[in-house]
This record gives sequence, structure tokens and C-alpha cells, in this order.
Amino acid sequence: MNVFRKTPSKRSSPSKGVSETGATQEKASKVLFAEDSMTSDPAAKGSDDSETDNGEKRDKAYYKKLLVQEKEGKRKLFHALVKLVGELKIYKGAQSPNQTSNQAWYEGGLWRAPRVLPNIETQQQNQDDRTRVRQAVSLSDLFFNLVIVTAFTRVGLVITRSGAVTTDSFLYFAVFWTIWSKEASYTTRFDTTDLSAKAGTLVTCFAVLFASLSVSAPMDSEGGSRIMIAGAFCSLLHFGLMARVFFWHSHQASDDTVGSHVQQYALFNSAMNFMESITWILGTLFCPNGYRWIVYTIGVLLGLRIPRAFMANDFHAACTKRGVLFILLLGFMMQSVVVAATDFFEYTIPNDEQYAFIGAACLLLFCIKLLYVDDASTLAADHALLVNRTAALFFNLGQFALLFSTTIMGSGLNLLTHSYLASAAALPGKAKSLVCGGFSAVLICTVFIKSMHLKRVPVAGQQKALFIGAYIIQTVATIAISMITFLMSMGEGGYFQVLMQNDVELMWVLTGFALFLVILSWLDEGLVLALQDDGAESEYLVHPFGFWWCLKPEVDMDTILAEERAQENRYGRLSVLSPLLGESVAKNMQNSMRGYDSTENVTSTDV
Repeated sequence: MNVFRKTPSKRSSPSKGVSETGATQEKASKVLFAEDSMTSDPAAKGSDDSETDNGEKRDKAYYKKLLVQEKEGKRKLFHALVKLVGELKIYKGAQSPNQTSNQAWYEGGLWRAPRVLPNIETQQQNQDDRTRVRQAVSLSDLFFNLVIVTAFTRVGLVITRSGAVTTDSFLYFAVFWTIWSKEASYTTRFDTTDLSAKAGTLVTCFAVLFASLSVSAPMDSEGGSRIMIAGAFCSLLHFGLMARVFFWHSHQASDDTVGSHVQQYALFNSAMNFMESITWILGTLFCPNGYRWIVYTIGVLLGLRIPRAFMANDFHAACTKRGVLFILLLGFMMQSVVVAATDFFEYTIPNDEQYAFIGAACLLLFCIKLLYVDDASTLAADHALLVNRTAALFFNLGQFALLFSTTIMGSGLNLLTHSYLASAAALPGKAKSLVCGGFSAVLICTVFIKSMHLKRVPVAGQQKALFIGAYIIQTVATIAISMITFLMSMGEGGYFQVLMQNDVELMWVLTGFALFLVILSWLDEGLVLALQDDGAESEYLVHPFGFWWCLKPEVDMDTILAEERAQENRYGRLSVLSPLLGESVAKNMQNSMRGYDSTENVTSTDV
């Protein structure tokens, strides 16, 4: 047996190669025969063409179906992504404040690092982001506001006893207001949940409360010295807080924009607080008693801050703090009226006329609350604080004047209630003059603060005339009623001076004036909503304007219209390039591009 015999492979088999060659030739001949038969038979050719056309139609329908399914899938995917992004934004916005508020009290100890609020960091890093409303005022802030309002009412009691507004009362009130402004400015920028911030707020409350016990003393007495010491103590306390913020952020190895703004803000406020404390200390030690009003004036001026300086604050939180302070002051005024009436009602049952008097006082204060300008519903870009520094300065002065005039009116109401229930209405006194004068000042302050905000006037001529007419009617009516009540307080009210002879009639006349102005304000707001609700006209923007020179828009009307047309073109291109966008999604994206409620200028806001 030959073990080296070679087995023939498939490639080397000659018989199989011959058979494969024959099969190939046979297939080729069959193909040629089929083509010849198709060429020679036209019926067969037509049937084949129809089958080809039907096949192409089926292919087109199939691919169209696939394209529709793909578009539908992309649409669903896009909607899902948009919804996911929205949910992530909401979750992120909700978690950032919670991470700050839910920190353990022992985290970092008493000297935990001062932290900027999450909303401030977002506004500094992304100026086009929408303003996020903070949570309600914390309990510590509410307690501090109660202490400040207690100090305000103490000044009001001094005005009630003296029957007139003195320079001492005005300066004492200004000192307490500057202390509140500095505390509110700090709490709307930095985290105050650590123990050091809470301890600082508590010590400030002690200082304000102890100083309020001396407001009945003149400035050239020991009571005036104690108030100056309280002002120096609060200034030094805020100097320490700002110095701590500055040194902490200066040692941080970061070159971000937020850190630089924080350092500039802390350095400026540290310098101002140090100068203010030196002024109070030197005035207490070396200033003669007859010139202490100069020290008080300089101290109050140094307590003011440059509006829109260096660092943003939580805009809506600052507006909420101002509103809470004003509402608490009105509540304390109402309480003083009820307390004054309590001593008389313990011995006699009140009659219908006395009920009407107390009810008129309550309705008057409630109407003043309705006339108060609620900044929380105002666009940040239209607020006086964000127009320029001059407008912001006048706005802060208007807020101070409103608080002081409300205190004067509350003092007059307290004195008027006591004189009415004591059946001493016929006796000469200053109660009615204080009530009328304070009410006149409150109306002037409210219309002044309202005029400091930018208004949105429709472009259309007829709607523009309606808007301006309604606004002017409300303003003229407020000024006219304010002038009438002011003349009544001065004893030159003419026919209205007869109303000064009866306390109940005077209260109901003032309440009627306030209620009339509230109805006018509602009509004005209703007209604005009706004009802005028109879909055809809302496609075009409304022109912002202000009565004061400091409220002139920084851009002209042509620039605003050009920007509006650019926004419309952007929306059109978005719809053309992305046909999968739904109507609601595209509209939401358009509104986000417009930047309504944006905080473009909030990066330099002050309280």
C-alpha cells in the first residue's frame, strides 16, 4: 500500500470541471432564449412593465410610511427631550434653595463660610435666566421686621404724645430704617442659615429694641447718646460681617465672576460701615449737644448705599421684605387703634356709631394696603431699581417717606380714637391734622412710587390714548385728593373744613377717598389687561415710558421695533428649519427667547 498516494482534490477533478462548464453554457443559452422570447412577445413585455411600475409604487408608499414613522418618532423624541429639560430645570431650581435651607445647623460650626445664595450665583453666571422667586420670608427675618416695626411705632407714640412731627423723631426713624436696609441687603445676597448670621440678627434686634426705649428723649440727652451707641454697634457688626465675607472670598483660589463681585461688594460695604461707626463714636464722645443733629444726618447718609452696586440681590425676595415691613406697620397701626379703644369698651358697650368709627379706621388702612405698589408683580426690567441709579435712589427715598408718613397717620388715628371715645372731639387738638396730613403724605408717596416704574404703552394710537387717559385720570385724582386733605390739615380746606368738626364723618370721608382711588386703580389695571389681551396687538411690543427724566429708556423706539422684528424672524426661521416643532413648544421657545422676566440688569441691583 502506497501511503504517499495523493488523493485528487475537487479543483483537480477534470470530470467535474467539464460538468460545471456545460451547466454554465446551458444557463447562458436559456437566458438568451428568454430575452429573445420577451423581445419577440410584446404582451409579455407590457405585463412586466406594469409589474415594475406597481413595484415602484409599492416601494414609494413603503418609504413614505417609513418617513412618516421616522418623523413621528422624532417628534415624540423632541417633545420628550423638551419635557425632560423643563423637568430638570424645575428640579434644579427647587433643589438649589433646598440644599441651602436644609443644611444641618452644625455644618461648619459657628464660623461656617459665608455663602452666596444660589439664585445670585445663577443670575451672575447667566444673565438671561429668569428670575427665581425665593421662598417665603424666614422666621428670623420676620422677627427682625417685627422689632423694626416696634421701633417705628415707638417713634409714632412720641409723635402722638407731642402732637407734632419733630426733627428728633424724623432722625430716629431714619436711623432705624437704615439699620433695616443694611440687614435686608445682606440677607438677600448671602446665606443666613448658619449660627453666626442668626446670632448677628439676634444681637441687632437687641440693639434696636434697647434704642427704641430712648426715642422719647431729645438728641442732646443721654437717650440720644444711647441711640448713637446703638447705631455705632450695628455699623461695627455689619463691618465685621462684610470683612469676613471679603477675607473668605479673597483666599479662595477662584477667578470666577461671582467671586470678584462679592469681593468688591464686601470691600465697599466694609468701608462704608467703618466710616459710619467712626462717625457715631466721635459724635458721641466729642460733638456738642447742640450740633448732634449734624452727626445724625451724616450717620444716616453714610448708612445709605449706592443703588445697583457691584453685586446682584434676590430681587423678588427684596420686594417681599419691603412689602412685609409695610404690612406689619399697618397691622401695628390697627392694633394701636384697638388698644386705645379697649380701655373705654371695658366699662361701656360700644354703640353703632363707635362701631362705625372703628370699622372706618380698619377700612382706611386696608385701602391703603391695596394702594400700595406690589413690586413682586412688576417685571424686573421695568422696576425703578433697574433703570438707573438715580431712579433707584428716588425709589428708596419714596419707600422711606411712605413708611414715615404711614407712621404719622397711625399716630393721628391713635390720638383721634382716644379723643373721640373720651368725648373730647370738640376740644382743640392735633389729632385731625395728623390724620389728614399723614393720609395726604401716604397718597403722594404711593403715586410717586408708582410713577417710578416703567409703564408699557400700546403702540396703536387708539389704545395708546385710552391707556394714557386712564393713567392720567388716576394720577390727577390722587394728587387732587392729597391736596384737599393737606389743606384740611392746615386749616384751609374751605368747604371740606366742616368735616373736621366730626370725627366719624372725617373718618368716613377719608375712607371714601381711599376707596375711590382703589376703584380707579382697579379700572386702570383692568384696562391694561384688556389692551394686552388682544392677540393681534400683542404681536407687537408696547412702548416703555416714565414720567421722570431718570426713567427714560436707554434705547429708542426704532431699536425696540427692530429687536421685535428680529425676534419674530427668529421664530419664523425656527418653524421652517424644524417642522417637527409643535405650536405650543415653538411658542414657549419664542417666549424664552424674548427673555420676559429676565434678569439682564439684575446683576447690579441693590435693595
